[in-house]
Amino acid sequence: MNINRRWWVVGVLLVGILAVQNVVMAHANLIKAEPGPNSVLETAPDEIRMWFTEPLEMRFSKINLRDREGNIVNTTPTEIDPNDPTQMSIMLGDLADGLYTVVWRALSSADGHPTIGSYAIVIGDASLLQQSGANQTEDSIRVDSTVIRWVNLLSLALTVGGVGFFLFVWLPAAPDKTPHPAIERSMLLLMWVGWVLVGVTGFLLLALQYSLATGSPILTGIDGNSLNSVIADTRFGHLWLSRTALWVGLGGALWFARSDRFFYWIALVMGVVILAINSAFSHANAAYDLTLSVAVDWLHLFATTVWVGGLIHFLNIIAPVRRTFTPSTPVMSNLVGRFSNFARVSVAILFITGLYSAWLQVGTVEGLLTTQYGQAMLVKMILIVPVVGLAFVNLVYTHRGLEAGKAIWETRLRGLVGAEIVLTVGILLAVGVMTSISPARTTLAQRAAFPPAPEAKPLKEVSNINGLLIEFDASPGWIGENTFTLKLVDSNGAPINDVTLIRMRFESQAENLGESELRPERVAEGVYRISGANLSVPGEWRVRVTIQRPNQFDTLIDFRPTVPTAPPTQIPVPLPEPNTPLPNRVFILLVSGILALGVGGFFLGENRAKLMQASSLMAVGLLVIGGAFLFSAIQGAARIDTEASVAPTAADATITTPSETDLPPS
Repeated sequence: MNINRRWWVVGVLLVGILAVQNVVMAHANLIKAEPGPNSVLETAPDEIRMWFTEPLEMRFSKINLRDREGNIVNTTPTEIDPNDPTQMSIMLGDLADGLYTVVWRALSSADGHPTIGSYAIVIGDASLLQQSGANQTEDSIRVDSTVIRWVNLLSLALTVGGVGFFLFVWLPAAPDKTPHPAIERSMLLLMWVGWVLVGVTGFLLLALQYSLATGSPILTGIDGNSLNSVIADTRFGHLWLSRTALWVGLGGALWFARSDRFFYWIALVMGVVILAINSAFSHANAAYDLTLSVAVDWLHLFATTVWVGGLIHFLNIIAPVRRTFTPSTPVMSNLVGRFSNFARVSVAILFITGLYSAWLQVGTVEGLLTTQYGQAMLVKMILIVPVVGLAFVNLVYTHRGLEAGKAIWETRLRGLVGAEIVLTVGILLAVGVMTSISPARTTLAQRAAFPPAPEAKPLKEVSNINGLLIEFDASPGWIGENTFTLKLVDSNGAPINDVTLIRMRFESQAENLGESELRPERVAEGVYRISGANLSVPGEWRVRVTIQRPNQFDTLIDFRPTVPTAPPTQIPVPLPEPNTPLPNRVFILLVSGILALGVGGFFLGENRAKLMQASSLMAVGLLVIGGAFLFSAIQGAARIDTEASVAPTAADATITTPSETDLPPS
């Protein structure tokens, strides 16, 4: 294969980067619902319909309706609107008057994160309503998700960063430009380790996505049909198949690179496309400027992997270089100079793209300090300061010492690079946390839209009968949905585990509502639990508990809790509509664009436009991103001018009085 044809192959593979940029949005958060939270309806609605900020995965998004006893009401299966995948609905049959709870689970087709929530509606008697508003669960940091995503980033750094180090640092710095098998074999072996880890984490990411989609613990109870649906019927599955195919191709390229170095370029392109797939299924998809935000995320990820991976490979070859060359300080000096050259560009890229991402995903000091995402970003920012300091020491003092032939700096270099690696691995761990949870902006919006429930005051009573100590607990302890817990111990304090049946019968002493029944199940040693909306009105209740045990008379005990009405919550704030530009968007895009063009132009001019250097390629990336920033800013400014020109003036405005039917409910 001649040289021109070889570069045509690289060009064709680069087109694959564009092929995976089919981006949509991120976390699927509830915008509105009909009927809405705390609706009081005279008659049953025909359907329940919900609108979300993001397209939904049909197979793993659903709505359930529960009655006040907690039983699931028969409805039609959940449907995703074929013309608008941000909507899902269920059709209802005939419903009796009463309190109902709408429970929903939505899986975003963009980043695969689920959102879960519920709210109450009443048909008929408004006094049944629990004024608790809607609720949506806030993300918690999953250890398994964080570790898997962290190892994924680290493995990509070992592989893609290793290939970049070989092409852009080792080959230009190697004496006489001749092969040095011992050193190159050491680098290739570490690349293979990274490649294996990329494959392993790929399958772990699939298991994690299955867990998120189905709500089951990771690697537990995997159903073949559901797993097939995750792969075949979701956007994640399609991207995962592409990633897996590229991973196999990357392994083939590394195999042939043993005898033909050109295949390292093929491996680099395949690694770059895998990074693009990673960015195409990330928080960047939540932005108004979808393609731009994903491209920024990709450039940020590429700069991170080549820097972190380059550091690890640099440390890996220090000993082989010292054994191979005598004296070794000139080679080390050349390596430090080459690596520091593109490390400077990496730092510049991380600074510019990081500022944009911080505005995009965090936006405020409150988001930085009070959300888990912001706190993880703060840790990342703190860790990067000493990393940049160590890089500066290597660029200035280590490089000068090696140029002067001082062998002591070779020993110091090992310690300095090792310290950089430890800090950057910590940075990747912080990134693993950030990619596992909602961005700060999303969290703050959810807190405003779904205020926290009032502080719970569980209803507790304790009774001792026939040597059996029974503790009754109803949480949160007001009308509506409660979790009922019974703890049973004998006279010696030992838990009672041989119960065959527990019946809890609920009867209001204030109103004639009849009886309802629940049957708790054992969840721990001597602990029996169940949930239900049986405490449906305020006032005194009788909860009659019947406990059946083998070879013993039934135990019967009455608890008489007084149930209050739930305290009112603050009024929810509506979430912004999808595709709404963020505040100060035009200004941020202008500043980011000017910075990217200025820094990119400086580094490209410094390298005299030699495009086959890492620093030049990344500088070109900055120029492209900078142009995209400015283009989006110009479009945004034009849109603002257009909206201002068509807005009605005060002279044109007319005052209208809404009719009674137009007024919102009080």
